[in-house]
Amino acid sequence: MRQLTKLLYRDIESPIGPLRLVGSGDCLQYLVILKAQQPRDNMGEWIEESSSFGSIVAQLEAYFNNQTKYLSIPRFLTGTDFQKRVWEELDKIPFGETRTYAEVALSIGRPTAVRAVGKAIGANPIPVVIPCHRVIGSNQSLTGFSGGLENKAFLLRHEGAKIIDGRLLN
Repeated sequence: MRQLTKLLYRDIESPIGPLRLVGSGDCLQYLVILKAQQPRDNMGEWIEESSSFGSIVAQLEAYFNNQTKYLSIPRFLTGTDFQKRVWEELDKIPFGETRTYAEVALSIGRPTAVRAVGKAIGANPIPVVIPCHRVIGSNQSLTGFSGGLENKAFLLRHEGAKIIDGRLLN
C-alpha cells in the first residue's frame, strides 16, 4: 500500500470532539476522531500544518452546521480492493438513511461476506466523510464505530434518526 509522501495534519473542533485531518493538505487520507482513540497502524509521520485543508474544513463545518447534506472531499484511500469496494458502497448511502451490514454485503455482490464487510467498515480511514456511521445491525442496533458508539448515535441523530436504547426507530 502506498501513501502520500508528505502527510500534513490539522486538528479542528467538531460536535463529536476534536478531529485530526491528515493528508496532503487538499486531499484527505485519514480522519481521526481523537477522543475515540482510533487505531493508527502504519500511518507514519505527520507534520502539523494549521492552515491546511481549508476547503475540507469548510465542508465539515457546513455538514455539522446543517448547511449541507453532501460532502465532496478529495481523498486518497489505501486499502485492499475489497475494502475500497465496501467504502465505495458506503458513499452511496444517502444522508439520513441507513443500511445493515447484510444489505451492504448484498449490494456489493457478496451476500455471505457480512463479517468481512464489517471488518472493512471498521478499517474505514475517513469516518464521517465515508459515512460508515450509517451502517447498523440487522436488529436496528448501533453496532460498531471506530469513533465510538456515542458519536455514531450523534451523527445519526444529526441526520434525523430517532434512537432509543441504542436502537434505531423506524
